[in-house]
Amino acid sequence: MNRMPTLRQLQILLSLEEHRNISRVAEVLHISQPSVSIQLKKLADIFDIELYHSNGRVIEFTQAGIAAIKTAKEMFTSLDNLKMQLDDFNGVKSGILKLGVVSTAKYFVPILLGQFCKRYPLIDIEFNIGNRQEIITRFTQNKDDFYIFSQCPDSDNLVAEAFLDNPLVVVAPENHELTNRMPVSLNRLSHYPFILREKGSGTRRIIDSFCKQHKLKLKPRMIIESNEAIKHSVAAGLGLAILSSHTLDYVQGTGLVRLDVEQFPINSQWFLVSSKNRKKTVLAELFHHFLQSEGLAILQKTANKE
Repeated sequence: MNRMPTLRQLQILLSLEEHRNISRVAEVLHISQPSVSIQLKKLADIFDIELYHSNGRVIEFTQAGIAAIKTAKEMFTSLDNLKMQLDDFNGVKSGILKLGVVSTAKYFVPILLGQFCKRYPLIDIEFNIGNRQEIITRFTQNKDDFYIFSQCPDSDNLVAEAFLDNPLVVVAPENHELTNRMPVSLNRLSHYPFILREKGSGTRRIIDSFCKQHKLKLKPRMIIESNEAIKHSVAAGLGLAILSSHTLDYVQGTGLVRLDVEQFPINSQWFLVSSKNRKKTVLAELFHHFLQSEGLAILQKTANKE
């Protein structure tokens, strides 16, 4: 290989890997479709091997293409890291921190990020929220510095660290009859309809494991993918729910109460997850230290325990 690829060519390759569509790459990078095709052809000529095959609208990368993509990602990560290190030499903390979090974590992660950005105002955050499967996909594609799960994915390529308790509690509308009959037995609980998260979500996986362990059969009335929609449904009297305490801890005036139920709360934890295949940037290390040293205290100070 007598010539070296340009950063722009590698950027186009990575964009193609993400979007799998040349016209979309052109749109995102603000260049013409012919320019995209020409640069990809030049890149293949430099490597002297085909990087992908196009079958109609389907783009499939060759083994060489996959290897080139992996190396390109490592190069851009190294360049980002170099910039952060140089900024660090000048006493400046800057860069982009990329996080992928499951939807239930959206109640407390912004509080942590708010304090982190106050400390380091030149840092930008790319904050991606999704359901469990969406965040697992981001992890598989190595898109972010860190991921936050209540149930870690099954993978040999992850590093997971528990950093926060995630108690699951039974919630009811403020005027529910069980609020006057506490503590509530599991047997009594089984007589009431429940609004549950969808199967596959971290919360539902924890609940299903608990029910199996305690031989508890819940009566599902509705299955809803959104915690907010579940809370509104409970407040409207449609049923009880089992939710992460964090869905209530950092918001006011929910119209809901936590029930005192035997064997509750269900004890689980939040995990900070990173990929073994992604080199940690200086900024990622900085956030990791911040979370370890100050995260819990910040959340305890902010939580609404009423």
